[in-house]
Amino acid sequence: MNNEKLQRAAQAVLDQNWNGKFTKPAPSLYPHQWNWDAGFIAIGNAYHNFDRAMAEMRHLFRAQWNTGMVPQIVFGDDPQARYFPGPDFWQGSRSAHAPQGVETSGITMPPVHGFVLWRMYEAAADKAVAKAFLKEMYPKVLALHRYLYDYRDPEEEGLVYIRHPWEGGTDNSPIWDRALSRIVVDPSQLPPYERKDLQNPKAAEHRPTQEDYDRYVYLVDLFRQHDYDDQKIYKDCPFLIQDPLFNGVLAWSNEALIQIGSLIGADIAEPMQWHELTVWSMNEKLWDEERGIYNAYDLSAGEVIPVHTSSGLIPLCGEVPTQEQAEVMLRTLESDDFGGKDPNILLCPTYSLQAKDLNYKKYWRGPVWINLNWLLYHGLVRYDMTQMADKIRQHSLELITTHGFYEYFDPRRSASGEIGCGTDQFSWSAALCLDFLQGETSG
Repeated sequence: MNNEKLQRAAQAVLDQNWNGKFTKPAPSLYPHQWNWDAGFIAIGNAYHNFDRAMAEMRHLFRAQWNTGMVPQIVFGDDPQARYFPGPDFWQGSRSAHAPQGVETSGITMPPVHGFVLWRMYEAAADKAVAKAFLKEMYPKVLALHRYLYDYRDPEEEGLVYIRHPWEGGTDNSPIWDRALSRIVVDPSQLPPYERKDLQNPKAAEHRPTQEDYDRYVYLVDLFRQHDYDDQKIYKDCPFLIQDPLFNGVLAWSNEALIQIGSLIGADIAEPMQWHELTVWSMNEKLWDEERGIYNAYDLSAGEVIPVHTSSGLIPLCGEVPTQEQAEVMLRTLESDDFGGKDPNILLCPTYSLQAKDLNYKKYWRGPVWINLNWLLYHGLVRYDMTQMADKIRQHSLELITTHGFYEYFDPRRSASGEIGCGTDQFSWSAALCLDFLQGETSG
């Protein structure tokens, strides 16, 4: 498939998943609007349908809570859209801060929106329209960041915690294993629920275990019981983790807010302070010089989580490391952990290839995800590591061209069975394919 055909195919996926109000991440498995999916989708749409890209972001932010939080899921009004947990389970209306007339989940996701807006502006054919949109959205994204620093940074160190694996975006990552294992759940005490993610028997074995899902539900039930009061949840929640992916993305979006604010003449004092503190604290607290990667930190246990996942490389996108640190990170990417020099490995696996519990096809525990590749690509470009950046871009396009717009991919060229995993016709794979096809080595 040449690039022109690939572009048309990617646009067709976004067109087919558009429901008139927002873009579904996938036609069947994910029937509502997801937070960071919407951001990545808006980037792809910005190249061929800027009005739809703006509508995507507006639909997401109309669900913003009055604390500033932007929820992980905004539920659509399709009665046939079956998903768990749905709005009846989340019971977001327990919170006085929840939006009126919009049903949402009660957690958030990585704050991609700042750099999404800037990327949209860069892609826009009509800069006047795009600039007006930036003026509209800037205070909303600023309020989201203010929420994160006010409510999710209890030590005022510039590091935001997540309180549920779903908030990290990498739902089933090995990073969460140790913290989740400490949560002892009596299934008989959980509210009744039925998973909807196991409909495809072939994919079921690659999804989170029932034990982990019980813990996910336990946490949601805890949030409900506390009426989504952030301060009460912080005191009682056993899962409080400062994630390098989440905070690296936050750093990039802080930087984007500085750029946007400068362009539209807004006050940029807050994002400048946030950015400086987050970068400093990530390097002081999360950087692992020996392993050449950023660690996560478990606030509940007061300990570093020394787990090799690609999340620890994502701070490159926010220009968190120094040039010297970035060069150490490049060597980590090239090492046996991530297979950067292995001709059989398509970059970038999400988990160390040397981990004993590596699974090439299991959700976030080894496969390649196009959105993390996109973040890593732009991070490498920022440090003029264009050879590795182009390799990740080319590997991403090879996976999509050869196997389709899947949710994630087995990273092995020699793998038996299907390389494309999860659901197909996946929107962010299509959207970020469109961005990769711009062929840029600057960002």
